[in-house]
Amino acid sequence: MLHGFLKCPSCRRDFEIEAGIFSCLDSRPREEHALRRVLPSGPEVADGIQTSWAAGSRQTFDVLRHSVSAHGLLGNDRYHRVLEGVAEQLLRLEDRDFKVTPLTEAPALASTLGRTGRLWVKDETGNVTGSHKGRHLMATLLYLEALRKLKGESIKKVLAIYSCGNAALGASAVARAGGYELHAFVPEDVDPVVAAMLAERGTIVERIPRSGTGAGDPCYLAFRKAINEQGWIPFACAGNDNWSNIEGGATLGWEMVMQLRECSEKIDSVVIQVGGGALARSVAQALEEALQLGFMQVLPRIHVCQPAGGFPFVRAYLLALSEIARRSGFPFDLDYQHGADPRVQLEKTMAFSHVGRDQIQAVANFVKSHFDSPAMQSFLIEMAGEAGHFMWPWDGGTPHSLAHGILDDVTYDWYYLLRAVLRSGGRAEILAEETIRDAYVKAQSYTGIPVCPTGAAGLAGLIQLTDSGAIDRGESAGLFFTGFDRSKAR
Repeated sequence: MLHGFLKCPSCRRDFEIEAGIFSCLDSRPREEHALRRVLPSGPEVADGIQTSWAAGSRQTFDVLRHSVSAHGLLGNDRYHRVLEGVAEQLLRLEDRDFKVTPLTEAPALASTLGRTGRLWVKDETGNVTGSHKGRHLMATLLYLEALRKLKGESIKKVLAIYSCGNAALGASAVARAGGYELHAFVPEDVDPVVAAMLAERGTIVERIPRSGTGAGDPCYLAFRKAINEQGWIPFACAGNDNWSNIEGGATLGWEMVMQLRECSEKIDSVVIQVGGGALARSVAQALEEALQLGFMQVLPRIHVCQPAGGFPFVRAYLLALSEIARRSGFPFDLDYQHGADPRVQLEKTMAFSHVGRDQIQAVANFVKSHFDSPAMQSFLIEMAGEAGHFMWPWDGGTPHSLAHGILDDVTYDWYYLLRAVLRSGGRAEILAEETIRDAYVKAQSYTGIPVCPTGAAGLAGLIQLTDSGAIDRGESAGLFFTGFDRSKAR
């Protein structure tokens, strides 16, 4: 298939991309059914990306069109007509469209951190609506338009998203440019500036109160109800509901790959902030695909981080390592008791993340070196079938952090991200709040990039992972500054 196909990790069923589904048709509880787009075999994608990049275009969804499913479905001419129409509206309404964003070396920042290795920063603060979120949903919009063209449909379906800010803003800009109605399910205490920006773009803002029941993000639950009962399209930055947004987010990783190739550089590690996980999963997918297609020889270590105020992904990572250690005979002194007081278990988990660093690193190294073994692959399949043992809604009280944009109750894209972290030998780090604050200040002071605390949280991860020795001070590293600091613009 020239446009690849979709694969489910639990039922191991393949779906055609032209089927127009956004999630697996099977939804058995406790299993992971998030779909992953698999690129077509053959040299077409690699040759297309290489040729397009060399041709000099820097419009993201033009130069990287061979990695976007809508292009495979429509072909070059029809795809460009759709893309150009949306791009024209974005330029008219937002005064910008999706262009390749800067990747710059940050020697002053590296120096103040005591690092000798090169430090590269991908700056998304100047992208559409000031973050990476819009690029995720641009791929979904192009996919929707491709399906409409193929089916000869004139009606545009209603879209829905759940968000606390940047994702809804990105969605609102893209939906308006495409002529779609969008409903955004946001917290009751959403930033009034963000709410006003959404309303300006014609988005219908649905304010949802937090119930306090611990059943998960109420905005997500309201979003799911609308999808199920109203038949709206999941226009969300999460691959469990909408696989197509991941290939949009993957353009961020692909841009970094091609920009580094242009200057004959490489990175040893990337550190990515995680909330719902779509950003990190997207970048990881791009890096894995770039390795598969021969654009890099070695997969960088993929490290991720979450605030101490809410770290469901780090918990899943440690639980996975604990099970691997048990099966492989490694010492691992994390005793997480399911069914016991969750706050006590989370305190134990946080304590172990510090005192158990040597054990964590030993098992992480083992997994990386044995990732392709039958035993490890069997475990990963089992993990998809027992998803509820590793990932469930945050049960440690109301999440809180200066980096509030990554306080999702669930890391929705945990499974493929966890696979990538394990495959690369990366680490998942719990961030101290003071490190998040320090990173925010340093990011702006030493790069001049107007990044928000959430967008700079990957730097906090780099600081802690460097201080602990998990990342060597001499190795090269990459960061993603992903959100414009609106507090400084008021």
